[in-house]
This record gives sequence, C-alpha cells and structure tokens, in this order.
Amino acid sequence: MSQLNSVWVFSDNPERYAELFGGAQQWGQQVYAIVQNTDQAQAVMPYGPKCIYVLEQNDALQRTENYAESIAALLKDKHPAMCCWPRRKRGKALAARLSVQLNAALVNDATAVDIIDGHICAEHRMYGGLAFAQEKINSPLAIITLAPGVQEPCTSDTSHQCPTETVPYVAPRHEILCRERRAKAASSGGPEQSKTCGWRRSWSGGAG
Repeated sequence: MSQLNSVWVFSDNPERYAELFGGAQQWGQQVYAIVQNTDQAQAVMPYGPKCIYVLEQNDALQRTENYAESIAALLKDKHPAMCCWPRRKRGKALAARLSVQLNAALVNDATAVDIIDGHICAEHRMYGGLAFAQEKINSPLAIITLAPGVQEPCTSDTSHQCPTETVPYVAPRHEILCRERRAKAASSGGPEQSKTCGWRRSWSGGAG
C-alpha cells in the first residue's frame, strides 16, 4: 500500500486518538494532530505526530462544530491529503461543515481505508448494513469518519517530542452553544419509562 504525504487527525473524544493514529501512520508519511486544549496535546504527543495544533477556545459552552472555520483556515494553508475523525455525532457534524468549506469528499462510517496508486479508497456500509461499497476519492482532500474498531490503537513513545502551535479561533456566522444541562427526574413507572433518564440540553444557534 502506498502512502499519502500527510494525514491529519482530530477527535472530540480524546480516547479515540490512539486508534486514529494507528490508521493515520499506515496511510500517511507524516501525521498531524488537531486538539482542543494543551492537556490533550500532551496526551497525544507520545503517539508520534509531526506537529500538534491546539484550537483556541472562545467559549467553554461552544460545541465542536464551531471549530469548522478555524480548522478550515488552518488546512487551506497546509494542503493535507486526508483528515480522519472518529464516527461520533459532533465529529460527523464538523466533518460535514468542513467538507463544504474545503470542497472535500466526505465518507462517513468508514469500515476500511486503503491507499491504492495514490488514491484513497474507503469502504462503508450501505442499505442499512446489508452491503458494503468502496468509494474511490478523486478530490485533493478526503475527510473520513472512522467506525470504531477499524484500526488497532498505535503504540506510544513517551520520549517523542514535537512542536505545538495555537490555531486562532475563527467564529462561524452562527455559533452553537450549550446553554444549560439539567438532569431529568427518574420515572417510577415501568422499565420503558425508566430508560428516559438522562440529560436534557438546551441549544442556541444554527447552521453555519
């Protein structure tokens, strides 16, 4: 399998970085990481990135999707071949925004990724999981959200050091903020009713 010049990884769940690096190191000659704070930067450094980019936080209440403009501005100057996100609700929403802003092909829920003759080929489920399709991506940039368990986590090297850079926050036209979280009262009814316990979230904002 041939390799791309560079692969970038980002996750709104820090626990998924090891798996993302496990794939990115196979697909790219150089791997770059985008993280949300300095603690995450230190956590992913042992995975061997070439450089770590720390997103500048504007508001503790903001959602992951609000970083789309900031990441797009960064990637326009770096010209990566592929970006890998984990398959999560917030990550998929961010990937969709970036796909539009960067005019990049997007494959969600990829179950396999190969580099064949310099082209990215991603496999994903279709027809409710009854079949698989392989997409050959021809755009200069591919954004892929990976299904869990697609790649083995990479090994870590605590001696690895790399530079870190701060990515300025670029505000979207409409920010999405989590204004409030309230615990729902547990129901004293049957099993079906008891399953409704969880969190209620109040949102403001709209699509960028």
